[in-house]
Amino acid sequence: MAKRPAAARAVPSAYSDLEIAIEHKGWDSIRGLRPLLGRAAEMTLAHLPEKYRFPVAFTVLLTGDKQVETLNHDYRGQKKPTNVLSFPQVEPEDLTRLGKTVKGQKNAALCIGDIAMAYQYMVVEAKNDNKILKNHAAHLLIHGILHLFGYDHLTDPEAGRMERLETKIMAALGLPDPYVAPPRTEPKKAKTVGKQRSTRAKPKR
Repeated sequence: MAKRPAAARAVPSAYSDLEIAIEHKGWDSIRGLRPLLGRAAEMTLAHLPEKYRFPVAFTVLLTGDKQVETLNHDYRGQKKPTNVLSFPQVEPEDLTRLGKTVKGQKNAALCIGDIAMAYQYMVVEAKNDNKILKNHAAHLLIHGILHLFGYDHLTDPEAGRMERLETKIMAALGLPDPYVAPPRTEPKKAKTVGKQRSTRAKPKR
């Protein structure tokens, strides 16, 4: 992944060393986002199988569509933005073995990769699906972390397994099922102030 920005900020974690780097100002406008992302990361790691219960380190780059499009083109050959990209640094089959080397060591963590999220793309998705913005961001982070641990959705069984785990993690955070669109509320009709004019035709005299 691209070089980590110097402005990256750390979020303390019992299981992980999570760095959140903000490159697009839109992310700063989402109230309560940073602590929610920290909780989402913790909850994701807590729901992984026992073999993955070791300290990990990863970076989350909160950027815009242009940067994500560049990353998507450079690493995946797709010249278009997307909501979230994951860049694993450890092969899934090596995670358990390498995790044992840091487990129990003081201030040691296994660097498992990086995640990039696109602000504008996420905003459009949330609006189209009638979702709360920070809840959608939390779901995208959960999705990205699972990719770092080898989860994928290339086949229907894989997708179902991943979606069920994401839904379970969201529920543990007290957040709604990300795969069930909330109902849209119809806007209330404005009340007419004062006496309404009758539209009934008056008889001719």
